[in-house]
Amino acid sequence: MVNIFNKIIEFLFPPACPLCDAPVSVHGELCSDCWSVFAWISGPKCACCGYPFPMDLDLPDGALCPVCASGQNELDWIRSACVYDDVSRSAMLPFKHGGRVLYSRFMSRAMIWALRDIDNIDADIVMPVPLARGRLFKRGYNQATLLARPIAHALGVKMDVDSVRRKYRPDMGHKNAHQRAENIHGVFSVVNPDAIRGRKILLVDDVMTTGATFSELRRVLIRAGASAVYGVTFCRVARTY
Repeated sequence: MVNIFNKIIEFLFPPACPLCDAPVSVHGELCSDCWSVFAWISGPKCACCGYPFPMDLDLPDGALCPVCASGQNELDWIRSACVYDDVSRSAMLPFKHGGRVLYSRFMSRAMIWALRDIDNIDADIVMPVPLARGRLFKRGYNQATLLARPIAHALGVKMDVDSVRRKYRPDMGHKNAHQRAENIHGVFSVVNPDAIRGRKILLVDDVMTTGATFSELRRVLIRAGASAVYGVTFCRVARTY
């Protein structure tokens, strides 16, 4: 019955690229032209945070970026699907603020693809970065939750959207790394520590800029008893060191 229903939907609404409406084979996927303009992160990259290195560098397996080598990255590992640039921004902003929720399909697929080089994804919980209730009410959805749901399904683990709450703070906008860290400090609280204690948690967000949000969320999760905290985003800022 489900297959028949899907065939009817595809007949009435043929699959089209969500960015340009070109015909595609599956709902939610990008056409080849749109896919080719994104700066997808493949390799070489930092073994810990996935930071993309220049393609002409000949690096050994396990090479670390300066941040991870100096111990400043607190998460066990992070992966991102693409670099945050003009192309990814043109998709991110309508998805995040303009109600283009169908973009979550190709974004989450790309994020699952970005996890391919992690040998053993042993997460017990997939957790979208929480959104403050006021902002959630105004926007109508948490974009991180839309991305996290198919990732949790692909990994075969549960998604937790109830164990951590977030206080409202003004948008971090163009703040620098220090200002972001100060702004995010203290906004998260664990309300269900029994669900966190002893668990390995994969955090999901749309974009990583300085990593301040992940770091602060990790801090409260570890304090609540989480045994490991990982991260995955659709895109990330990649500055030249």
